[in-house]
Amino acid sequence: MALARLLALVLLVPACTDPAPARVVTPDLATKPTRPPGYTVDEAAKWGKFHSKRFNLTVPLPDGKVWRIDDHREPELVAFHEPTQTGLRVRATIEEGLMNRQRCEDRARALGIVPTETKTFTTVEDSVWVGPEAYDSRVWVAIEAAKPGAAVMGHVYLFGSFIRNCLIVHLSTSVPTDQDHEVLATRLAVAEERIVKAITLDPPRTTTDAELPKEKPAIHR
Repeated sequence: MALARLLALVLLVPACTDPAPARVVTPDLATKPTRPPGYTVDEAAKWGKFHSKRFNLTVPLPDGKVWRIDDHREPELVAFHEPTQTGLRVRATIEEGLMNRQRCEDRARALGIVPTETKTFTTVEDSVWVGPEAYDSRVWVAIEAAKPGAAVMGHVYLFGSFIRNCLIVHLSTSVPTDQDHEVLATRLAVAEERIVKAITLDPPRTTTDAELPKEKPAIHR
């Protein structure tokens, strides 16, 4: 995704909301707003990787040591990055029948990973992508409308299918106000290319002495 195109689309979102009322600020009391942080992109050493033995995949994470990760208590792998208010949910399922990306998206909606109501979402990017590996995936990037001056949320979804398997990924990140649209646009671009699309799958077990996953995959219904 081209960052310039994403930024141009994000700039349209505030224009769709009601204008904020004018505020008079006393010069002596005026303070320079703090720019919210972005993801680390220049220092590769600060990127970490989390390997999920439960789902047999690896997720790259910027500022890796800062993330709070839970891969046991919930049905999905759940991670949260406090400085950027970024949440990540990943789930891999084995279904009973043949799947495609639309069926996997329907599965994600049934599981509640995608909100039932998405009318307030503005689509920024919607594309078909082959990955990870041979998965047939839909990648959907959207901005959630907000009132002027309120926090703005961005989303990156991936719905992937391979034979009877579904891979469902949802990354959300927010900035304090619509004035921080450039930061949000940059985060979404990085999140799509370097986090969501950079997820890798463990190689299949091909020999009798290969290491087996500790947790046996189950058919999720």
